Amino acid sequence: MPPRLFRRGPVVALIFGTSAFGGAAYRWLKPSSSLNPHDFTPYTLIDKQRVSSTSSVFTLRHSEDAASPESISEVWKRGVWSLQVKQPQLQIARAYTPLPPKPETHGEDGDDVDDIRLLIRQEQGGEVSTYLHRLPDLSTIELRGPHVECELPQDVKEVIFLAGGTGIAPAMQVAQALGQAAGTRMSVLWANRRREECVGGVGDVVPTGDVQNNSRGWKNLFGLMGQSPAQMPAGAIAHETSRSEKGVIVQELEALKTQSKARSNGLEVQYYVDEDKTFIKASDVATRLQAQNKNEGGSKIILVSGPEGFIEYWAGKKVWTGGREVQGPLGGVLGQMDLNGWRVIKL
Repeated sequence: MPPRLFRRGPVVALIFGTSAFGGAAYRWLKPSSSLNPHDFTPYTLIDKQRVSSTSSVFTLRHSEDAASPESISEVWKRGVWSLQVKQPQLQIARAYTPLPPKPETHGEDGDDVDDIRLLIRQEQGGEVSTYLHRLPDLSTIELRGPHVECELPQDVKEVIFLAGGTGIAPAMQVAQALGQAAGTRMSVLWANRRREECVGGVGDVVPTGDVQNNSRGWKNLFGLMGQSPAQMPAGAIAHETSRSEKGVIVQELEALKTQSKARSNGLEVQYYVDEDKTFIKASDVATRLQAQNKNEGGSKIILVSGPEGFIEYWAGKKVWTGGREVQGPLGGVLGQMDLNGWRVIKL
């Protein structure tokens, strides 16, 4: 059965706007006591861990210390899902993709396994992200969901994930799901503008040839979007990370790789950084297509997630039809490649 696709709407108006997931008008409702897809539920911001000068991991806990509903446990097994976060002053919301639970919370003593963790970049002009980054610890943040955006087919065996920036969050969700399934394999190609986003990240494959020969690559597409991230002083994070250490997300990717070895055929991660003049090339994707095509049987999927320019460059634009954003025709670099049965999904 092909995966079900849902739009990742960036901003949703709560009163007069239309829903990114259904097109219906929202009413202002009293916060719910349990996380659900219809009403907003209050959570408490218990930690904000700096990842870079523009992004942080927000850890949220249910305001009444209630356990996450069964629906959350189920979506972790299925693919990519999101939660909507409310900006109460403007009555708008934005969808964010939760990160997998920290590995240490899976044990018997892990008391924060039900916490929600969101990787959020502060975008210039981003009303919701700016609001969230200004909140102090112990602030109340209201969430609604989960909303399944891409359900992986039950017979999935091979996944190639092209991630740009915070598009690594859905990649980590997929890695979490596949890590529980025997015989699956996943390759993540993660591109960032700055090394600070992935400090200490070393790819699993040694690059060959000229790593700077991608002059027509996607490296400038963040700039083309006209959304340069809001900057905080560089010195503000100097004490937290250095090039000799591993950043927050890199550490968690390493943990996911360790977990995947137990049951699946493994998780491979490759890092690409504009500042280091390393960019994802079509040949990088082709090499993985050839290697992973050797395994017969099961679905093979390429997922693309990141800024609009990144997705358009690799797979073509998503389009609007009937009031909903849908996949649209395959274009971009992947549209010119012989995919030999691989299905492409734009997130």
